[in-house]
Amino acid sequence: MSKSFYNSSIWDGKTCKLSILVPTRDMVHAHFSYCLVQLMKTTSEMGIDTYLFYDSSTILLNQREKLIEKAKEVKSDYVLWLDSDMMFPSTTALRLLEHNKDIIACNYMKRTKGDKTVAYTDVSDWDTWLPLDKIDGLVKVEGVGMGCMLMKTEIFNSLQKPYFEFTYKEDSQDWYGEDFNLLKKLRDLGYDVLIDTILSMDIKHLGIYAFGSEN
Repeated sequence: MSKSFYNSSIWDGKTCKLSILVPTRDMVHAHFSYCLVQLMKTTSEMGIDTYLFYDSSTILLNQREKLIEKAKEVKSDYVLWLDSDMMFPSTTALRLLEHNKDIIACNYMKRTKGDKTVAYTDVSDWDTWLPLDKIDGLVKVEGVGMGCMLMKTEIFNSLQKPYFEFTYKEDSQDWYGEDFNLLKKLRDLGYDVLIDTILSMDIKHLGIYAFGSEN
């Protein structure tokens, strides 16, 4: 494997610390576990100091709060959020790190029938989801799920706790999840939320579909 990433001027010879953060339940998909092992093998081979933290408690907000604190304790430069129902290439972390952005994520399909995704260019309009076939390098969005998202750890120093919250929007009569709320706080501080549309084509969202006589 080429080490062009690690030798790039982004790091100036410094060691990069990466924490992989996984909020999960009692069990995880075997496909996810395999992808995770391969990803960590790849980052280790590239000399990236890689940590893995997971939390299996029942409240997602608490999980994310605990996980980011663990990443800060080991002084990680970056955190890679991964949901335990995702599939991704072994080079995912490297490809996201190479962009050297504050917040960069992958788009992926919702676990529903149809072609809707988890990324939106306007979070006040659910019809503005970003199609997976919109391949245009890096694309700026307002909201995206955190199933595969890389962030610089230092951006959390700009926020007050709790970092993660659910909020109800009276105007749209809808709930905003902890992912969209966090990104709104960061956008209000001037951070851009970017999607790697090329890498997104290789990201899969695992689910269960019941086949029956009506299919």
